[in-house]
Amino acid sequence: MREVARRANVSVATVSRALRSPGQVSSATIQKVRSAAEDLGYVYNVTASDILKGRSTVVGLVVPTSSSTLFGETIHGVQDVTAETGFSVIQGATRYDAVTEEALIDSLLERHVHALILTGMTYANEDRIRRLARDGWTRVVVVWEKPGSDPGISYVGIDNRSAAERMTEHLIALGHRRIGLIVGPYSRQARVRHRLEGYRDALEKAGIAFDPDIVMERRPDLLEGREAMDSLMGMEVRPTAVFAASDLLAIGALKAARLRGLSVPGDVSIAGFDDMNFGAYQDPPITTVRVEAYRIGQLAGQIAVEPIGTPERSYCLDCDLVIRSSTGPIKTTP
Repeated sequence: MREVARRANVSVATVSRALRSPGQVSSATIQKVRSAAEDLGYVYNVTASDILKGRSTVVGLVVPTSSSTLFGETIHGVQDVTAETGFSVIQGATRYDAVTEEALIDSLLERHVHALILTGMTYANEDRIRRLARDGWTRVVVVWEKPGSDPGISYVGIDNRSAAERMTEHLIALGHRRIGLIVGPYSRQARVRHRLEGYRDALEKAGIAFDPDIVMERRPDLLEGREAMDSLMGMEVRPTAVFAASDLLAIGALKAARLRGLSVPGDVSIAGFDDMNFGAYQDPPITTVRVEAYRIGQLAGQIAVEPIGTPERSYCLDCDLVIRSSTGPIKTTP
């Protein structure tokens, strides 16, 4: 660092600020320092700096999968905020597995991350996550979930239950009474369980009996959606509408309907959840629930970089129904 300072004709402290807190120095100085560092092949040692300062500038981010464009938007939101404040992000994917999630949490804590951002909480690890938040030696932020009325933990999420209820009510308003549900791993994830509960709430309000036989628990991907839809459409009394509580599941369901020669929405309506960008480009475009995935990441990043001991902050973002042509009035008798 001293060599970089000499070449750039600035102080060592200015080099440190230019590389780790660029907002504190002029753009001309930043350019001089970066040019000198590049010429010398110098790479800033963040770990050594954190040890000297006695605090970490690393945020751990745990998502179900990094292949989803939806969680990708949340990741981008987190990274954009942390980059502006001199923090870096270590990311891991659970693949919807509680054991993998636990191992990732252990690995991140061993690296003494300043904060943990977690996509919901699996039932298996919920007590531990709440304990981490109470202990207060690392920031904990839960995203994509509203974990109870008195969570004692920072979160940036949506009301999954209310959003799923509204989508089911939309299908009921179109005249559908036998409405299938394809939903993620609700036996393991609270946020997914809330989508199932919202579906049941809407049925109950409309006086429609809940039928567990037309509820399919599947991992949210295209193949699982297709297989679940094929099972629903193969029933003697098939649903006239299907709420797939993930756009990936909905697009897989759309494929299954086509393979059976069914018209959507003429023979069966299909609705999704999340408003992934490619849902609007299907034929027909998918009716869905719009979630501000990037905004979730931004707000989570802002909470994560706050000093340890800062009081919990929580946000519950609004969700809008996006009505497209994959859903329509009931036209056929199953």
